[in-house]
Amino acid sequence: MAKVIAFTNNKGGTGKSTLCANSAKITAMTGARVLVIDMTSQTTSSSLFLGEIEAIEEADTILSILKKRPDKHIEELVYESPKGIDVIASHVSMAEAVTQLSAMQMGKEGALKREIDRIVNDYDYIFIDSPGDLNELTANALVPADKVLIPTRLNRTDFQCTETTIRFIKEAEAFIGARQTKVIINMLDDRYLPSGIWSASHTGKLYGLAQKTFSDVLSPVTIPDSADIRTAFDRGLTLVEYKPDGEAAKRIKELVKCEVISE
Repeated sequence: MAKVIAFTNNKGGTGKSTLCANSAKITAMTGARVLVIDMTSQTTSSSLFLGEIEAIEEADTILSILKKRPDKHIEELVYESPKGIDVIASHVSMAEAVTQLSAMQMGKEGALKREIDRIVNDYDYIFIDSPGDLNELTANALVPADKVLIPTRLNRTDFQCTETTIRFIKEAEAFIGARQTKVIINMLDDRYLPSGIWSASHTGKLYGLAQKTFSDVLSPVTIPDSADIRTAFDRGLTLVEYKPDGEAAKRIKELVKCEVISE
């Protein structure tokens, strides 16, 4: 039975999609059967694994199952990526899915889980790349998730949105049960860490605030701010394809070992 990992945050630009996609690729490299479900209108994960996705019809994307009466079932939407991962593609019109789900009187939060249940034994890991809004789509990502990873940058605005996301998850637990949750400091220059030369700066002190604010849900693994991540994506590559021995790739491998495959 697959372990389902959802990446989310009530804030755009925290690196959810790049962390999700790169973590999925690294996990697949262990020999695991991996599926990525893209629920974002930016289609970042879909594009990275499938290339140009403009030719994919809306009916062949995640949109077709997020409704009261699905047009298709999830197993009909699976695309095989040459990168060794299966993908359920997203669509630029994901806002339409929110409308579709809102129109459902009952069970709208479980639309995705009902479909995942059909294929849960076909994979070892399912990664969900969810949007930067706390709406019906995010709820659908949380319901099937065994673990929720929340990337955040080292600034107060991101912290506030991360706290809002955690509250959203906690409130949902009354209906869906407890979810393992971890906050990941992303895009961090290591010089701001306690052992770094800038640890005494304002930004450096924010790391201490993060430790206090997120306490036991803060992952010990931080992801560096690296041009390699952006350059790899621009070239249609995951980080381990572009620069497998770089520091950013090493750190995401550590994240996968610590937060994905350790349990």
